[in-house]
Amino acid sequence: MTTRISPTLVRLDAGSDRGICCAACGHVLSPADSAGHWKDNAVLQTASVAQLPGWSAAVHPDLVLRQFVCNGCGHLLDSEIALKEDPFLYDSVSG
Repeated sequence: MTTRISPTLVRLDAGSDRGICCAACGHVLSPADSAGHWKDNAVLQTASVAQLPGWSAAVHPDLVLRQFVCNGCGHLLDSEIALKEDPFLYDSVSG
C-alpha cells in the first residue's frame, strides 16, 4: 500500500521497499526499520540566504537555505531556512 505524505514523498507499507520514498522515482530514503529520518539520507544542498536574490544584505549571515534532494533522481523533496547550527526541522507523520 502506498500513502502520500507530502507532494514529494510517499510511504510504502508492503514489500521489500517499505519506508519513506521519493514520489517521483520511488527511491527509498528511509527504510521502515530505520531509526533515522528521511532528511538524514537525502542529498543536502545549502546556500547562504544573504547571497540569494531578493534578500536584504541585513539578513543574518548564518541563515541558510537547506534543500533536500532525492539521491535517486535529483527531485527537490523539501526546503527549509534555518541557522547553520540548527538541527534539521523534522516533520512527524502519524496514522
